[in-house]
Amino acid sequence: MQYKYLSNKDRKRMNFQKKVLRNINRTMRWTFTVMALIIVFAFGTVAFYSIVDGKNEGCAMEDSSFDSRKQDTDFLVNKDKELEKTLECEQSISDAEHEREDAVNKSEMADFSQWNKTCPPELIIVNGNNAIPEGYNVDIKVCRGKEIGILAAEKLEEMIQCAAKEGIVLWISSGYRSVKYQGKLFDRQVQREMAKGNSQDKAEKLAQTVVARPGRSEHNTGLAVDFNGVRDDFYKTKEYKWLMDHAAEFGFIERYQEKWADKTGVVYEPWHFRYVGVGYAEKIKESNLCLESYVEKNLM
Repeated sequence: MQYKYLSNKDRKRMNFQKKVLRNINRTMRWTFTVMALIIVFAFGTVAFYSIVDGKNEGCAMEDSSFDSRKQDTDFLVNKDKELEKTLECEQSISDAEHEREDAVNKSEMADFSQWNKTCPPELIIVNGNNAIPEGYNVDIKVCRGKEIGILAAEKLEEMIQCAAKEGIVLWISSGYRSVKYQGKLFDRQVQREMAKGNSQDKAEKLAQTVVARPGRSEHNTGLAVDFNGVRDDFYKTKEYKWLMDHAAEFGFIERYQEKWADKTGVVYEPWHFRYVGVGYAEKIKESNLCLESYVEKNLM
């Protein structure tokens, strides 16, 4: 449509406006086209991966279930291997059978059955002649990846942290063991001794110097800890020296010295420490007596 009576100025303004509108329309059409392509591409990508994931979902679920079962199995296998290694290390300490047999034959362990029924829980005495009382329960807490009796766990963690500040690295090789699992370990050790030609009776006596009978191991109480890989030269390390100097401050005592074998029925185990409570640990350390002798002379 022509506007005959418009001035040149108005006509130019109108033409400019039409040009602007055409450019705007062209830009909007291109914009909508590009947006539409992007949206289509996005939906196409999502649909593609949904189809692929759908095909693999069944296998993924099965694999996940398998992995879960595998992890459980691996945990039990690793636990067996770990304790197997511990037992081998313990056995290497006294390969001379007569030394181990003498430790049992010369044993003069007292009867603590009545004491164990009424004593403070941290002072229970468990050894070859004294089993944990019937119905004895252990409350467990995980400390540094290991199960430890809740009575000892807090002080154990505190001790490890304190040692670390002084450049001493302590790690837990073994903590709590159930009575059932202890039975498995003991039976395994008996078979090893019998394989050497020993009788059943002798094999059991020898086995119990390395692995306590079920219900007769301090590990069954959750109060005992084996440190740093159960090494026969642990007594030469700075970690052992630190424990001897400071363990009592946190309620722990060295449990099995060689000179106490006739009282404890266990050969020298420098890696094995036992929680007895802060107050008692200091007194037992000062007495230079094993736990059995201290209780018998001072508390019974």
